[in-house]
Amino acid sequence: MGYHIGSFNMRDLNYANQAKGGEKLKRDFEKIAEIIAKEDFDVVGLQEINSESALNYLISVLNRKYRDSRHNFQCVFGNGMPTHSHDPERYGFLWNEKRLRLVNVKRGMNPGYYINAGGAGVIRPPYYGRFTARGMLGGSNFELRLVNIHIKDASHEEEKIQEFNVLLKQVLPRICDHQEVSEEGELMPAYTFLLGDYNICLNKGPRAIFRIDKVTATSFTGKKRYFLTVQEDLTSLRQVGNQTSIEECYANNYDHFTYEDELGFKLKLKTQRVEALSKYFSAEDGAVAKLKSYREKVSDHVPISMNMELK
Repeated sequence: MGYHIGSFNMRDLNYANQAKGGEKLKRDFEKIAEIIAKEDFDVVGLQEINSESALNYLISVLNRKYRDSRHNFQCVFGNGMPTHSHDPERYGFLWNEKRLRLVNVKRGMNPGYYINAGGAGVIRPPYYGRFTARGMLGGSNFELRLVNIHIKDASHEEEKIQEFNVLLKQVLPRICDHQEVSEEGELMPAYTFLLGDYNICLNKGPRAIFRIDKVTATSFTGKKRYFLTVQEDLTSLRQVGNQTSIEECYANNYDHFTYEDELGFKLKLKTQRVEALSKYFSAEDGAVAKLKSYREKVSDHVPISMNMELK
């Protein structure tokens, strides 16, 4: 049985009609709900959530239009981000509670901000959620650990790489190694993924120091391990200009998933971007019109997806 994991930068999600950069928005919650529902995500890590009430309203739209015997949506807003920044941005998780449920932890909160092993040192500490299909109709016995991140869009590229290295070389190994039974006494095989808007491209180029390598090694917890970063399609969108094709609308491949290479022996994983402009704005005539509508109504990123199947 497969599970569909998503990551989506929602670009200042609130009820306001203006983004931080001054661009006018006409947020279309029904269109956002359509994308999430029709892509059949089981769980989505959300970035740039500025309003808890706006996220709750999105859930109400999802359940009003798409709730059935197989779908009932739930969400959580990441209040209490431990940061000195005055930026209103927070994280969120959204999931189909017919497919996954939160693990009931004995201590702390789930989801919650991870401030151990360097997590407090990044500008937006990662938002860590633990989910399971155990006990669900047709569900499997595993724990899905999602570490939701949005690396700061710093003026100096080296600062982004520093945050990336803290997350991959310190935070992720600690979460992978964590052993804790739930309140129900469950101790399940755990599959851990970092996901979100890294604000760094995954590729090689003449400025290779400012790019992520596909493989990152670390021995932080005393175990030599290798983490794979995947999803190389372009996902952030350009400003509206004179684009003549959908591909010209894309700017950078900032949105990724990262996981330990050992998971490749246990899971079948496939990642891709969601072709949201062409698929959900097909009625708009031409690339520029699609780009303009999407940026105004949805975001300046398209979501990415990972299909996970147990071998």
